[in-house]
This record gives sequence, structure tokens and C-alpha cells, in this order.
Amino acid sequence: GIRPFAKRPEQAAALLHDVGKITSNLGWLLRIIATLIGPRGKRFSDYHNHEAIGASMLAGKSELVTIELISGQVDNDAMTALRSADEI
Repeated sequence: GIRPFAKRPEQAAALLHDVGKITSNLGWLLRIIATLIGPRGKRFSDYHNHEAIGASMLAGKSELVTIELISGQVDNDAMTALRSADEI
């Protein structure tokens, strides 16, 4: 794995990273289109803002470290590994 020594909150962030995408209600084809054309309209915007939406959804339900990683607002080795894994 990319980060085999990841702590539990980091593992949770890796698993929950895309949870905010569910609010966009896009299937796989529309997700591809949204990726290609950008945040046009509410659903495509929600898809592109999935990190903030996911962090908001998990506020008070998950550990702060997990929420910070999901939000994409931290700059550390765990975030770098999460971004790298997202590109696979």
C-alpha cells in the first residue's frame, strides 16, 4: 500500500474520502462528464465540492483528523498519500 503504517483516522479518511459525492446524485457516466467539464450547475458543483460536503457530513461523527483529511485542508504526509491514492 501507499501508506501501510497509516493510523485508524487516516484509514477512515481514505475509506470515506468520496462520501460527499453522494449528494450530487450522479451516476458513473455523469461523474465522468462532470470531471471533464467542471462545476457547472448544482449537481456538478456538488460533485466538485465533495471534500467540503463530506467533511460537513461527518462533523461530530468522526475524529477531527479524519474530517480534516476528508476536507483536503491539511498539508501533511497523510494528505499527500490520500491524494496519490485518489489518482490511481
